Amino acid sequence: MNLLRIQAFWSHYRFRQQNARLNALLHQQLRMTSVISSLRRMLLNWPSPPGATREILEQLLTALASSQTDAYTVARIIAPLRPTNVADYRHVAFWQRLRYFCRLYLQSSQELHRLQSGVDDHARLARTSALARHTDNAEAMWSGLRTFCTLMMIGAWSIASQWDAGANALTLAAISCVLYSAVAAPFKSLSLLMRTLVLLSLFSFVVKFGLMVQISDLWQFLLFLFPLLATMQLLKSQMPKFAALWGQLIVFMGSFIAVTNPPVYDFADFLNDNLAKIVGVALAWLAFAILRPGSDARKSRRHIRALRRDFVDQLSRHPTLSESEFESLTYHHVSQLSNSQDALARRWLLRWGVVLLNCSHVVWQLRDWESRSDPLSRVRDNCISLLRGVMSERGVQQKSLAATLEELQRICNSLARHHQPAARELAAIVWRLYCSLSQLEQAPPQGTLAS
Repeated sequence: MNLLRIQAFWSHYRFRQQNARLNALLHQQLRMTSVISSLRRMLLNWPSPPGATREILEQLLTALASSQTDAYTVARIIAPLRPTNVADYRHVAFWQRLRYFCRLYLQSSQELHRLQSGVDDHARLARTSALARHTDNAEAMWSGLRTFCTLMMIGAWSIASQWDAGANALTLAAISCVLYSAVAAPFKSLSLLMRTLVLLSLFSFVVKFGLMVQISDLWQFLLFLFPLLATMQLLKSQMPKFAALWGQLIVFMGSFIAVTNPPVYDFADFLNDNLAKIVGVALAWLAFAILRPGSDARKSRRHIRALRRDFVDQLSRHPTLSESEFESLTYHHVSQLSNSQDALARRWLLRWGVVLLNCSHVVWQLRDWESRSDPLSRVRDNCISLLRGVMSERGVQQKSLAATLEELQRICNSLARHHQPAARELAAIVWRLYCSLSQLEQAPPQGTLAS
């Protein structure tokens, strides 16, 4: 619901100058999604959580759904989950992450309330990278090549044949190539548009040369037009299967039955204009058939490889992207298939994005974690170095993953028995890394969709 509220604010003209603030709020909401996934992974990997955990979490979610809930109410609800044994690193890790989620949720709710109330405060939120900054260069270049070839072919044909209506065909082809390059099913959409244009050409021929040549007053034309539009709208509502067709018929009908003042009924011009519209869409359809857009499965593999490549960069000593920039880039990759009809491709891209994002958050927390003990610092650096052998751009090395998970579990158990409080704090962070990394055990072998 909060994501929908942010989208509503963004579409309102009064808030278009606050893009940075709305972008920060959007990142807060997406960060909460990542935190929820992390909490879920910890619960799945926690052998013996407290018995009342589920009831307390349900009570917490009910309270957070209310706009009147404050930090004190949330603290009272989650207080029974406070760990009593500091050596239980699983309990400590879950408690710290739960508190972070509650704090993030309350902060986001307050900012949304302030935005809704009209309070202008830009200094409260940190500036974050925009999601729209990134582009799928491969798909954009392919779409540009398709549009260029289509326009060059129609332009050359129009010039060589000296076709008067070539500009109309060129315009409609350009609109179709650009508009339908971002559609999940371009062939289906272009075929529907072709059917619409053919039906409207036949309909407008009957109306223009059968009815309108006999009409001399505007009221007579309106007496015909209003019942026609009402009937078409009713048919659109009564026939959901053909709702898209009826909608396009209503939208494009005006350009087909339009007349000048004084009216000119030239059959040659009428045929030429309608033929130009149909030819423009037909050549765009042909361009999509020859230079086919990438399938959702291929796009998913490309985005997953890019995610893994950027995650490997996150493990280097001097990563190219900061934590917030990698987070923004991950959200962008995941959103590229949000309208995809391939559920398998969309699901695997989302799964990889969430897993790698959770791992990157832990890696950055390990980097920021400081200790005066050199042995603990070496343990921290060792945990980060273990990840480098697990992930590559091609996929997950399952043998290295199993060895890494076993080593991380051994490190957690050793740190939990350490006498220093900093060691137990480090154990909680390492266990979070173990939980996030364990989901990669479900990764399919290389050569499948997710690889």
